[in-house]
Amino acid sequence: MTTPRPARTLGAYALEPTIDDARAVGEFYDGLRALEIDVIEHPLMATGHPSLKAAWQRRHLHDWQLVVTAIPRTMVRLSHAPGYGLASSDEDGRLAALADLADVRDLTLRLADEAGRPRVLAVEVHSAPAPTHGSARGVVGSAGAFARSLAEIATWDLAGAEIVIEHNDALVAEQEPAKGFFPLADEIAVARAVGGGPAGGAHPVVGVSVNWGRSAIEGRSASTPLAHTRAAAEAGVLRGIVFSGATDQHSAWGEPWDDGHIAPHGDDRALAASSASLLGLAQMRATLAAAGDAPLAFVGAKITTQPADADVATRLEVARATLALLEEATHPHPHA
Repeated sequence: MTTPRPARTLGAYALEPTIDDARAVGEFYDGLRALEIDVIEHPLMATGHPSLKAAWQRRHLHDWQLVVTAIPRTMVRLSHAPGYGLASSDEDGRLAALADLADVRDLTLRLADEAGRPRVLAVEVHSAPAPTHGSARGVVGSAGAFARSLAEIATWDLAGAEIVIEHNDALVAEQEPAKGFFPLADEIAVARAVGGGPAGGAHPVVGVSVNWGRSAIEGRSASTPLAHTRAAAEAGVLRGIVFSGATDQHSAWGEPWDDGHIAPHGDDRALAASSASLLGLAQMRATLAAAGDAPLAFVGAKITTQPADADVATRLEVARATLALLEEATHPHPHA
């Protein structure tokens, strides 16, 4: 039996112009329609953000399927309440995170109702707060609390959307984290406890996705994403791979190992600015090989460009070049 092709995904919100420039944002999303994209990663932003409004979504998201990520709102909440999160040992913090995920549930149902078909492929959740180094009140992440949250979410009607734990960099001793959530092994264990692992060819109830850049940041190495991809695949829970770059150098994207979503390096002139990126064609190929025959639901990219005020045409060129690199990694062209 042939495994279906994973949906080609773009984390467009990371690349879009400033949300205050409505004209440019519209041009950007309209321009993306010319590219080979199946799914747009759509963020659950902080309350009040324009992208949360139905009118904004109808104007910009067109008829794409979506992967909805809760990471933007999660990080905003954590900045004010360190005990917030689906894995929180503080029950109020855990329930607050569940309430935010209910907003995503309502979005999946509304979009499906409007379109007459499922629109959300997956909902990405996160293992916040960290299992150690919690708040001054001693609130830390608990695998048991995380499992309880995911078990409850698994009972919700999500209009066909999967639940996927997006792995972010875990806490490493004497290393400044970008996100600093659970180790991948703990996330895999929770996914399997709730219902991970294939049974009769079915995908897991709760899967895992790997973000290349955040795994590289965690391990300070381009080899860490390979290890993470292989581990999740061997556990039977790998459902997504997102290629977001990282660098060990000072660059226009910030300090070494910043979570800046640096674009990949490559021969295309649109990628010239990101020559310091550790992510390129070879790394994409190796990561996909590490996934083996895992039944991936989505494979894509989340990248940004510099300078921050780059025009729409530049942003679209970076997206085009990155997706072309991913296509080459997935389906290499034979050399003459």
